[in-house]
Amino acid sequence: MNKEEIQKLFLRLAGTLEILAFIAVVMPRSWMEMSHEWLGLGLMPASPVLIFLARQASYAYGMHGVSLLVLATDVKRFRPLVILNGIAYLLGAPIFVAIDYTANMPWWWTIADPLSCLFLGAILLWSSLSGKPAEPRVEHA
Repeated sequence: MNKEEIQKLFLRLAGTLEILAFIAVVMPRSWMEMSHEWLGLGLMPASPVLIFLARQASYAYGMHGVSLLVLATDVKRFRPLVILNGIAYLLGAPIFVAIDYTANMPWWWTIADPLSCLFLGAILLWSSLSGKPAEPRVEHA
């Protein structure tokens, strides 16, 4: 498997996982409350802002997942955006540590969340290193 195939594989994997966030956009509040308790976070606060943020963040994650699937269709053409996503994942890792820690997320979440960002960011950047920039496309009339 070459670097381009690895890049496509990880973009598709991450995109597919992020698309699952769309579920929370329409998920009944009762399911959110059960998930909150299942994670060991106790009772979920009854806050309109919390639901607003959860649903909007889920939509944004889902759409980012769609964009990753689009990038995977032509990694040479979209190389600058693949690199941007790799950098964004790497920068997100320490930010997610701070967010998860201060939000009192479970220890395994606080570790897994940033590690997955570090790993994906590193894979995307590593697999972009030897790639050549896409040749400009010339449209013929």
